[in-house]
Amino acid sequence: MSGLLDRLVGKNGEEKELQDVRYIKAIPLRAYEDIDIIKAEVRAGNIVICNVAPLAKTNIEDVKRGINELNEYANLIEGDIARLGEERVIITPKNIQIWRNRD
Repeated sequence: MSGLLDRLVGKNGEEKELQDVRYIKAIPLRAYEDIDIIKAEVRAGNIVICNVAPLAKTNIEDVKRGINELNEYANLIEGDIARLGEERVIITPKNIQIWRNRD
């Protein structure tokens, strides 16, 4: 074995973890303070799909404020943010862009 397989499995067959693992995480927005959790996940290199419906049921102004803050954050880190329907947004780190169909 050589190259990538050596890094994944190792020379004597034991499995190794990749050092640079990223996740796609679903995080519901239940309170405005959850924005900090979402930002921390994106800062760690993860993609976050955020359901805003739980907070929208109780405080639509906090949803608007939170989405604005996430938009500013995505721009600051050169990441990306987009709506996924009426209740969800996706936020990505710098190295991942969201494809948009420009019909």
